[in-house]
Amino acid sequence: MNCAIVTDGYYPVRMGNGMASSTMTFATAGGRPAPGIRLRGLGKEFPGHIAVDGVDVEVGAGELTVLLGPSGCGKSTLLRMIAGFESPSRGEIVLGDHSLGDLPPAKRDIAMVFQNYALFPHLTVAENITFGLSVRRTGRAETAERLAAVARLMGLETLLERKPAQLSGGQQQRVALARAVISERPVCLMDEPLSNLDAKLRAEMRVEIRNLQKRLGLTMVYVTHDQVEAMTMADRIVLMNAGRVEQEGRPEEIYAHPASTFAARFIGSPPMNLIPAAALGIAAPECTVAGLRPEDMTLAGAGVAARLVGSEYLGADLFVTLDIGGTEAVLRQPARAGLPAGEAFHITWAPDALRLFDPGTGRALPPRQ
Repeated sequence: MNCAIVTDGYYPVRMGNGMASSTMTFATAGGRPAPGIRLRGLGKEFPGHIAVDGVDVEVGAGELTVLLGPSGCGKSTLLRMIAGFESPSRGEIVLGDHSLGDLPPAKRDIAMVFQNYALFPHLTVAENITFGLSVRRTGRAETAERLAAVARLMGLETLLERKPAQLSGGQQQRVALARAVISERPVCLMDEPLSNLDAKLRAEMRVEIRNLQKRLGLTMVYVTHDQVEAMTMADRIVLMNAGRVEQEGRPEEIYAHPASTFAARFIGSPPMNLIPAAALGIAAPECTVAGLRPEDMTLAGAGVAARLVGSEYLGADLFVTLDIGGTEAVLRQPARAGLPAGEAFHITWAPDALRLFDPGTGRALPPRQ
């Protein structure tokens, strides 16, 4: 029988860097603890397209929750509904104990950092940071005091008179963050804020944003398609697919116990291997799919037969691509271990590392006893 693997369309088988330490928190600066956010049956429909379909999510107070998923999954639309830029077709958004209803964005007590930073090119760094305060007619003395505190916190004290064009990408991102922080709003939304940066800057800014969120006690909702950002930054991940929540939980929970083949392949680099259970000699219903993380597989003198397809040397690690019963799988091992001679190998794995998935729905099956 020809068994297809169901994956819901996705089976491509620091603080020392500029930001200063600070004791500033919203309990002292804004006078309000950060509230949580509850999304109840939230949906959004456009003509001929359902962007968000019945989402129920709870964002913990003072936590960083990441909305993760591929392009078109509805994560940015969900964020825009929380911000008030889009109106839900159905459902409710509750901030703390208050339903946001039809409140406009300016009334929601929420700050937002955009993907393109949204800095005014003709204004200085200082003017960009304090723009919202000037619109709200905050007094000059208070504005100056808050600017000094935030500039010190974000490591921007020497850059306040520069224009955005005179800044690096990382510095521009810190200006956008500073504008959100100076508002003293306890909830911050971020829409793919690191996508325009190179790999090194992204890694640095991940650390800075996470440290900032924890130090200020912000409730933060962060949108990304990058599972590395999600895994390294989040208290909780909400994995979305086709407008719905595929799985939510702590990063380690989703990594170790994916709820579906979609989650198994989206989370992890390399992702979980999906192999017909029969090819591994596992007694299971016909066409059942077995999942194994690359690091849970081991080359051995006996076990399931595998043929070498290729290998990738990555310094500390060696990714070994194997053919197992006609399905390619990747094994991860320390590079110093090297490879045995020849092309015919055997693999084994720890019994508790194996995950099984329903061949029709792609959903995870209960653990084997």
